[in-house]
Amino acid sequence: MALQIEQQVDVKRHLFTLAEYERICEAGVFEPGTRVELIRGEIVDMSPIGPKHRATVARLDRLFNRLVGDAALVWPQGNPVPLPESESLLQPDLTILRWRHDFYEGKNVLPEDVILLIEVSESSLKYDRGVKRALCAEAGIAEYWVVNLVDGVVEVCAHPSEGKYKSVRTVRRGGMLSLPAALGGSIAVADALG
Repeated sequence: MALQIEQQVDVKRHLFTLAEYERICEAGVFEPGTRVELIRGEIVDMSPIGPKHRATVARLDRLFNRLVGDAALVWPQGNPVPLPESESLLQPDLTILRWRHDFYEGKNVLPEDVILLIEVSESSLKYDRGVKRALCAEAGIAEYWVVNLVDGVVEVCAHPSEGKYKSVRTVRRGGMLSLPAALGGSIAVADALG
């Protein structure tokens, strides 16, 4: 019988700051189209997106562009939202920002600029409900939606306080989603899900 010895080694991770991560991206370290995010200083791979996910994002983009007009800015998929306090750079599916005439060319988006952040979830449902929701709440993002393609519902998280959302509710097909007060109005869950 062989004796097995387990050796425990403390492995130190190198965590990146937002500035370091941005320099890495600008230097072209990642191949074009690589889907990664900076989460609490770590570079993580994002889930691949399928046809249903792509179609839902496109539908939401079109819907919100029609709804908000010049009252807000629809920040499409691929445009990051930095969360400086947690050294995170999210790549949400859709973000609704406070209107700026320069389209945020003159300054980075900050959490307080975000009216609504939306994640469309299929394979990433557990991650979007857990890690991303916690990051958004900690950053004080007023409202966070998970468009849950697995269960055909929209999960609405609002009123961040002490790193958590005080209100988390699920709205099913047939129901209506009240938009944040800064936008006013509502949309049907069926319009969001398709």
